[in-house]
Amino acid sequence: MLVDPLGDSPTVVVGSANFSTASTTDNDENMLVIRGDKAVADVYLGEFMRLFSHYAFRESLQFKNATSDASALVRKFLVPSPQWIHGGGEAGTSYFKAGSDRALRRAYFSGQ
Repeated sequence: MLVDPLGDSPTVVVGSANFSTASTTDNDENMLVIRGDKAVADVYLGEFMRLFSHYAFRESLQFKNATSDASALVRKFLVPSPQWIHGGGEAGTSYFKAGSDRALRRAYFSGQ
């Protein structure tokens, strides 16, 4: 769990414990709370964003060209394409196209 990961006093909660009854009463679990360490929060936020982007993209493919709710749930396999890498433009241009999702993420995480 990340609390205010880009703020002055971030909190990272990490470990095997979750908030289920079994985890809190029966199982052997661990949980580490790290407060105020911006470097640790940055690493965890970077990994979260990597995983989020990966799965959000895969989920978006489910709904692409769907004609019904049922067709949206049919598994679609990923086919490599230069458009994935370049966002439909030349190498890296989508990271610098004003207002694009990639440009906004680049600016946000680089502190610009």
